[in-house]
Amino acid sequence: MKNRVLLLGVVFCVLVGSIQQCVGAERTIGRDELLGKMRGFWIGQLVGNYMGFPFETCYVKEPIGFLVERYYTHRDDASIVLNRWDLRGYIPVAAAWLEGAPSDDDTDIEFVTLHAVEKFGLDINYEEITQMWKKHINRKIWVANRTARSLMDKGLVPPETGKKENNKNWFQIDPQLVNEIWSAFYPGMTEKAAARALWGARITNDDWGTHPTIAYGVMYSAAFFEKDVEKLVQMAQEAVGDAGPFAEGMGDVVRWHKQYPNWRDCRKKIHEKYWAYEKGDYKAPVSVVSSLVNGLCGIMAVLYGEGDFMKTTGIAVSAGYDCDNQAATCAGLMGVLNGEECIPDELSKTFLLGDRKWEKPFNDQYINFTRDDLPICNKISDIAERIGRIAEKAILENGGKKTVRDGKVIYVVNCDF
Repeated sequence: MKNRVLLLGVVFCVLVGSIQQCVGAERTIGRDELLGKMRGFWIGQLVGNYMGFPFETCYVKEPIGFLVERYYTHRDDASIVLNRWDLRGYIPVAAAWLEGAPSDDDTDIEFVTLHAVEKFGLDINYEEITQMWKKHINRKIWVANRTARSLMDKGLVPPETGKKENNKNWFQIDPQLVNEIWSAFYPGMTEKAAARALWGARITNDDWGTHPTIAYGVMYSAAFFEKDVEKLVQMAQEAVGDAGPFAEGMGDVVRWHKQYPNWRDCRKKIHEKYWAYEKGDYKAPVSVVSSLVNGLCGIMAVLYGEGDFMKTTGIAVSAGYDCDNQAATCAGLMGVLNGEECIPDELSKTFLLGDRKWEKPFNDQYINFTRDDLPICNKISDIAERIGRIAEKAILENGGKKTVRDGKVIYVVNCDF
């Protein structure tokens, strides 16, 4: 038996003697359930972002010594190492004061992508996305995103802005946290989702720096229909292939997950081998915001979290490194997997509100203060509806159907798995 991975970033077929055609299946999902998963995606990212924010880059060699299961702020025990002196130590206070969820790069670049796809369509090209970046993304960007944006001002257009020879940060975490929206556009269509996520990743990254984005692109898309997290990770592995340190690391994490009951043992192994990864003459760049260690800790959190929102998000935060980003990605994935109802009220409705309680998560408000020339106050439910409209278009354009049963809209999705 011979296995071969075809990578448009993403597509794989198993070869047995001769090439077999990849076969998927039609799956159905009600519009209400689909939109609930879209809300879970957006709200989950917000929660994971805010839970990880206080601990961002504070824990490198060792993970946090306890499992993070709530929001921590400047008010917490002074013996706990966290970011106390800027917005990261005040997020629940800021959200209560703003009466909504403040924007950050875990969501606000996707917010731009949403507007870009609404304007140019799902087949948006690099010249068009460059227009949108130059108009809307000018502040509150870092590392590979910052470098790519600066290169745009010099006349470069993706994928040149992400190539190693131009972008010194080509290996950093940026694309895996800003391209999940492509999977929401393509629910159950993992090949399309991961291909477009890879397209987005190449704005800022190159080589194996794009591989975590492919992995999460597949898992997010499949999670609209598949709840088994081990199957999701397996699908991600097959899409990434077997070349490069992230692919090798995914295999290790899967093996360590079976070997070690405690995620902390797995995290120790990740740090020992992949913090300063070397193989033969190759030495990977080292960074607390590398896509390698952060991406692998996310895979670890998905496996050890076993599909539970709090457990998965808690592990993703407690693993350390650039933990707000990996937690946002993992929490958003759990929001897709289980729908918005899996997100605890104390993380989205009741924190620091005294006797008050918002009726909807984050008061149904997304407060954009980071992306220029876009609306400031946005209903989260409207954002989910807008993503849902694009997903409907993608479903219909890719062999799916829209029907009505018992007065409710049902989508028949032409899934590829």
